[in-house]
Amino acid sequence: MGVVNESGLHIEKDYGHVKRVMKTTQISSLEGTAGIAHSRYNFTARDDPRYNTKEMAHPFLNDDGTLALMHNGGINNYKEHWNRLKGTHDFRSHSLEVDAITDSEVAVHMLSDYLLDSLSMENALRVVSSQCTGSFLFGCIKEGESDTVWIANWHQPCVVAIGDNESMFCSSFSGLEHIRGELERFFEPPKNSLIKLMRGRVEISPLNVEKKAPFLQLDRNELGRQMISLLQSKGRLDIVQLARALNPNGWAKALGVPTDVQSNYVKSGVSHVNRYVEVLNMLKSEGLIVEEIVTQLEGGVEDTPRLSYSLP
Repeated sequence: MGVVNESGLHIEKDYGHVKRVMKTTQISSLEGTAGIAHSRYNFTARDDPRYNTKEMAHPFLNDDGTLALMHNGGINNYKEHWNRLKGTHDFRSHSLEVDAITDSEVAVHMLSDYLLDSLSMENALRVVSSQCTGSFLFGCIKEGESDTVWIANWHQPCVVAIGDNESMFCSSFSGLEHIRGELERFFEPPKNSLIKLMRGRVEISPLNVEKKAPFLQLDRNELGRQMISLLQSKGRLDIVQLARALNPNGWAKALGVPTDVQSNYVKSGVSHVNRYVEVLNMLKSEGLIVEEIVTQLEGGVEDTPRLSYSLP
């Protein structure tokens, strides 16, 4: 988690699940007027603890600690940007053991450079987004803007909520369910959006006018049939395993597109996460699947909780 207040930016982070991080850091004591937080599912770190380090946790700071960025998704061309930037920036996530960095840290240094070139945050985010391929939602806070959170979202799940003198965002509606009664409005902003969260109001504009987000028409019943078929053949799957098993055939059938089109959607960063969660909730409410929280070993951390699904 990162927060900003009158004294600057303050970050607390560690690897592992939320309950562990609350014990190993002072994250509960952070105070600020705006903030960002992220618990990211990292496929590589899940299976190899060498990639599951405090330095690779979100959010990431620029060199002088005046800008913090969290990222949901995966930047396909991050290595070419890293090769260009590593001589002039301190990549704290770099691991000598595996000679790797987190793709997300590339974005904070790219953004910081454009801000130093006197671009506004709005224009800098547009430029960085145009230079990154793959999937991304960038959430940013910076010194001097203590009541603002900036979001650049190509096609990741995003829900915005507005309340009395406050605004916030989350990946899905379920993440805000426990405070829904305290907020006035919930909505999903358009894909390919630049979003500015402020006190009690939100500004939204196109992120990249040269890039068009595809219009997707999902057959929820067909996606539900594909899910049930996978659970019948594979047994219990966690929420990410099931989503990945749907690619490309299951998603292609539910979207009514050829499998190569769905594969290209994945490569270009098109996400279906919130529609996926809606169908899971539909199947659960109809008693067709069973949802439970299963703890497992991930990235060398015991008792990592993960939503899992099976047939009754």
